[in-house]
Amino acid sequence: MSIIEADYVVVGGGLTGSVIASRLKQHYPAATVYLIEAGPNPKSEHDVTSPMGGFALQGSELDWQYTTKSDPNTNDRTHTLTAGRTLGGGSILNYGGWSRGDVADYDTWARLTGYKDWNHERLLPYFYHSERFENTTQPSDLSPRGLSGPMKITSVSNSSEKRRYPLGEPLCKAWSEFGVERTAYGCTGRNEGLSEWLENWDNGQRHAAHQAYPLDGVQVLTGTPVAGLVIAEGIGASVTQLPKADGAPRVVGVYLDNCDTVQAKRETILCAGAIRSPTILLSSSIGPKEFLDNRSPPSSAVSAHNEPAAPASTGQSLSCRPALLDLPGVGANMIDHFALFQLFKLKPSDKGLALGHPDLNDPAFFLGLPCDYVVNQGLPRDLLTKALDEDGIMGVERDALLEPGRCFLEFLVMYHPLSVPVPADGTYVSTSVMLTLPSSRGRISISEDSQPVIEPNYFSTALDRLALIHGVRRIIKLMLDTKAFQLYIDSEVPPPGFEPLHVNSSDAEIEARIRGTGVAHYHTTGTCALGSVVDAELRVKGLDGLRICDASVLPAPVGGHPQATLYGIAEKAAEMILQASGAMVL
Repeated sequence: MSIIEADYVVVGGGLTGSVIASRLKQHYPAATVYLIEAGPNPKSEHDVTSPMGGFALQGSELDWQYTTKSDPNTNDRTHTLTAGRTLGGGSILNYGGWSRGDVADYDTWARLTGYKDWNHERLLPYFYHSERFENTTQPSDLSPRGLSGPMKITSVSNSSEKRRYPLGEPLCKAWSEFGVERTAYGCTGRNEGLSEWLENWDNGQRHAAHQAYPLDGVQVLTGTPVAGLVIAEGIGASVTQLPKADGAPRVVGVYLDNCDTVQAKRETILCAGAIRSPTILLSSSIGPKEFLDNRSPPSSAVSAHNEPAAPASTGQSLSCRPALLDLPGVGANMIDHFALFQLFKLKPSDKGLALGHPDLNDPAFFLGLPCDYVVNQGLPRDLLTKALDEDGIMGVERDALLEPGRCFLEFLVMYHPLSVPVPADGTYVSTSVMLTLPSSRGRISISEDSQPVIEPNYFSTALDRLALIHGVRRIIKLMLDTKAFQLYIDSEVPPPGFEPLHVNSSDAEIEARIRGTGVAHYHTTGTCALGSVVDAELRVKGLDGLRICDASVLPAPVGGHPQATLYGIAEKAAEMILQASGAMVL
């Protein structure tokens, strides 16, 4: 068993971990920064560059492929959750969509937690830090976008003059029949309406976090799972004494699966993601006291003093002892964007309309996800109030959801069947209707061998049920009952065992389809939330020397796809850590 010393230990080499490690080394060159990633550095045989390669990586060694417990709300199905297990993390496996939430999404964080520095206005400069919008028209009357950050962002039409999908204009006309006009611009704080899809592909190449944020000078350990936290009740001579909470135990590093330790003289930062970060805390006896106190007796444990106790073998449970720190919010508040994907058959045509047709073989069509527009919408007021009443949602949460302009649904039409098992021969398109403000909440705990136990609890509230049924009915009408699209779309193609949905389908039929085939968008957040687990500086409450910065800290849902938000909060976290060190800030 060996001990490595560092100033900063960053656990998780994914999106936020790469940003924080890069910024710490950039602005504090004298600091020793270790970035520890459980998964490998992507190898040459992995297609980590092309847009469609992300689909092939699901289920590979670069994917955690977490399996949930069976969910009674989705016909007792288990769900497989893709999450990056590689340097670059989710930025290696995602589909490149770049969309921030609405102003109200972030302002809700501030209202729920009381942390004013986490509202939209205060977060905006950190979003700018990460973004470099290129070849896009800047709307002068809306919040600007970042123009000089590391992450290149562009719209579909500006990615190439040749990237004009034939169904793009008919799609806009179909939406206009619902009164939805192209009035919105992405990443401006106002998502409602139809806007062009934004993405962070760089000329058709993936722009992963560890590439956009160079790790020069950072000590990177890949293939190195972290088993738990090393926690000291006293401060060792080699540990730099930073401001300390009275009587609080201090995290002085991490314990690896191979029994080695990496000691942090200044701080440890958990960036392991919304499933792994609470798992590490719970494995270190930090979490709900009732759960931890009722676990099986330990076979081994990390010491609550300066010396860790070695497990008998790699992979054995590190901690089944009673709670060291009672933090009920650890693992609670699990949020994900639940959705329904559908497949539609195109009518016969003498020209190509979807990828797979010979007419659409120009490389420009493959520079990103095969779509061009996204629609975000709210709910009819009567439907929303009915759902909130049925769920008993009151107070600050109710007021926030009733604010005008809140978007509860995202609609995408993609000119490819994607992962659906039908041929990509140019005769199919697919759709996604996604809940952007789900109110269902799941939970993460751990098994006796300290593996995550995921209870997703999807689609469990009246709000989620009524909103998604409303959204699916809307996409069916868009595809099958608008003048603009009736020329092109023949019918919905149902999954095996289901009848096709159509404009006269009942709510019960739509609900049955959702319960039988609905899935998450792999946007898990909320399991170490601001306010309940971490404070306004992202420090874990009741501990010294430990911060968390990843999707787990989001206290409430954020509309759109989370990577744009996560890059911004990682920039904010890096600045706070640097300020605490007295080093130069961003």
